[in-house]
Amino acid sequence: MKSNIYELKISKIKVMKKIFIVLFISGIVSACIPTGGPAPTIKPNDTSKNLTHIAIGSCCNQLLNMSIFKAIKNRNPDLYIAMGDNIYSDNILNGDFATFLQSQYDLLNANYDFKTLRANIPCIATWDDHDYGQNNAGAEFPYKLISKNKFLTFWNDPSTSDRRTHDGVYTSYIYGDASHKVQIIILDCRNFLNVISGEPISATSDTSKTILGATQWAWLQQELQKPAAVRIVVSSTQMCTEHNFWEAWANYPHEIERFFKTVKDANAEHLFVISGDVHYAEFSKRTKAGQYPIYDFTSSGLTHTENSPAANQYRLGTAYPALNFGMINIDWTANPITITWEACGTDGAAHRTQVISLDELEF
Repeated sequence: MKSNIYELKISKIKVMKKIFIVLFISGIVSACIPTGGPAPTIKPNDTSKNLTHIAIGSCCNQLLNMSIFKAIKNRNPDLYIAMGDNIYSDNILNGDFATFLQSQYDLLNANYDFKTLRANIPCIATWDDHDYGQNNAGAEFPYKLISKNKFLTFWNDPSTSDRRTHDGVYTSYIYGDASHKVQIIILDCRNFLNVISGEPISATSDTSKTILGATQWAWLQQELQKPAAVRIVVSSTQMCTEHNFWEAWANYPHEIERFFKTVKDANAEHLFVISGDVHYAEFSKRTKAGQYPIYDFTSSGLTHTENSPAANQYRLGTAYPALNFGMINIDWTANPITITWEACGTDGAAHRTQVISLDELEF
């Protein structure tokens, strides 16, 4: 185990060196982006629409090749969910953070394939550590209000958004008519996070440590009371994996237990989780006695990947360690309704597939 921890430390050092180099260069590149001109067109988020095809993705480095957004757009989804690390803006330059952060959003916004996606597909988002502003940062991060304001502006949250009235960026959306109601619950796994330690991270037995915080937990309980045919919970970090010393819900086992209990207490059926962060795609499944299994569809690595996926006893099949985005396809005509998850490559094709029926997600 010590050998594995040592390897994790070495791997982390290499990753952080790469991030530093990339962000240093980005400070130079962003100075060369012309300012002014018309703002990019943004497709409005229409919650009256019935959702059949939903694209998901995470971990987009704004200095790398972002042509995968063309593949996402070509799948013609009804919605795109950005699950965090939507830019890499770690506050390591110790300068004017607000200006630096804006320059990184400008780099993403200047990309043709991303602009084209956003002009044609409605987008909603949460953040993770790198667009929050610092690797593995949590509640202690001093610039989180600056990050939040830039995040809400970039993702075009209206002035009436509930996210402008409370701490963090958690929120929810309900799409479709009464027969096709899809609830998308966006969690904030950064703003209230009690950081345990740097990586490698040992799972804590301190039940006072939290991911979501008391206010967000109370809000989630209320959200799960709302009627919906399908519920999608968006977590920027993985929920249903085994402990592997990286960031994940597994570092807070009491929070996983609380999530299962909250779902059961609300009698909230037809729910699954989607997540990002790890730079590969996989399907995970955790089952607790007395309730239906919780699936976690991870799609991560829009611009960069991890060649060696972590061990995961809850994984279904094999991980996909290449550039990827995800597709959630709902077959409303099937009886029972079925959901197909696809881990898709840069060619737009599905390289890993998992099919479930909604009757599996019932008490």
